[in-house]
Amino acid sequence: MKQFDLSQSISIVANLGVIVGLIFLGYEVRQNTSQLRADAGYSINEAVDALNSSIYQDREFAALLLRAEQSFSELEHVDQARIVSFFFSELNLADYISKLENEGMSDLHFDYVGWKVSQFWSMPGRREFVQQYVVPSEHFGSDELYRRLTIDPASE
Repeated sequence: MKQFDLSQSISIVANLGVIVGLIFLGYEVRQNTSQLRADAGYSINEAVDALNSSIYQDREFAALLLRAEQSFSELEHVDQARIVSFFFSELNLADYISKLENEGMSDLHFDYVGWKVSQFWSMPGRREFVQQYVVPSEHFGSDELYRRLTIDPASE
C-alpha cells in the first residue's frame, strides 16, 4: 500500500512540475511575442524614417518627388530610375508591414499600407508608375497589396 502511495505522490509531483513548466513556457512565449512586436515596430519606424529622410534632407529629391507625383512620364530617364527605386522601396515596406499585420506582429497606430495605397491611387504620377511597373508584374509583393494597387477601390 505504501508503494502505491509513493508512486501516486511521485506522479502528482511530476504532473505539477509539468503544469508549472507549461505556465512558465506560456509566460516566456508571451514575453518573446512582446519583444518581437517591439522589434518589428522599431524596424518599421527605422525604415519609414530612412525613406522620409531622403525627402526632408535632400531638397532636390523632394522637388523631384513632387514632380513625379504629378507626372511620372514627363521625367527624364535618370530621374524616373531614382523615383522607381523610391516607389518600390515604399511598396516593399508596405508589403512587409502588411505581412506583419496579418501575423499579428505589428502594432502601428495608423494604417500605413492604406495610406500608401491611397497615395498611389490619388496622385497621377504614382498612378502612372503603378500602370507601368506594378500591373504588368506577375511577381509583385503580396497578392493583397497587388490587388489594392491595381483594382480601383471605387469599383469594389
